[in-house]
Amino acid sequence: MTLRTIVLYPTLVFMVISSYSTFTLADEKETATNLTTLLRSARSVTVNKATIADPSQFDVSKFIKKTKKNYLRSAGKKIDKSDVMMQQLLDAIIFVIRKAKAGEYKDKWPSGQYAHQFLPARFARETGLKFSELTGGKGTIKLTTSTGLLVNPKNRPDAWESTVISSKFLSNDWPRDQVMEESTSEGYRLLLPEYYKSGCLDCHGGANGKSIHAEPISGNLGDFGGAISVILK
Repeated sequence: MTLRTIVLYPTLVFMVISSYSTFTLADEKETATNLTTLLRSARSVTVNKATIADPSQFDVSKFIKKTKKNYLRSAGKKIDKSDVMMQQLLDAIIFVIRKAKAGEYKDKWPSGQYAHQFLPARFARETGLKFSELTGGKGTIKLTTSTGLLVNPKNRPDAWESTVISSKFLSNDWPRDQVMEESTSEGYRLLLPEYYKSGCLDCHGGANGKSIHAEPISGNLGDFGGAISVILK
């Protein structure tokens, strides 16, 4: 009886730990997926020529309503108000749009072809920075891409992101839209690939793309354009 207990006990412990780890990974993936969906839902509202040229035209209330509507359509559910990180990202989105409307980002924008325009990528970067601040570094979200497609050097991929992009997302046999996720020493990581849509090509296609990318690359409809990176600690 004693021997039997000794044999079964470690097995029981192993089963409990395995079940717990599986649940945690699934939970983190859901959180990360919800965050990327919310960021994309808000970013799509910034794809507007009027507010890109003049962010003072933003109507913050309408912006948030459109963001929530986009999220409902994409996620098939409303934003979970009890999810702390989702609320923090929503707070970050509101903060950034209000600052943009007040013209408080213009002194931070670089000179060049798209100076002083509130582009979707700028919205995403500022939102990611504020989100990291609100979470105390426990959650980060950012846009990144391959080194050749970089426009803003501050969005340069780290080693993990660069490896995933080059070996997975740019591979012909990688399933389109499939995310890459992994538990690393930095925490749970998820990288979501994105592809050029028609609206992206105004900046990233043809001669414009060759002039703004780190390398003279002209983006085409459906090409890999970048990725949204999430880290949960």
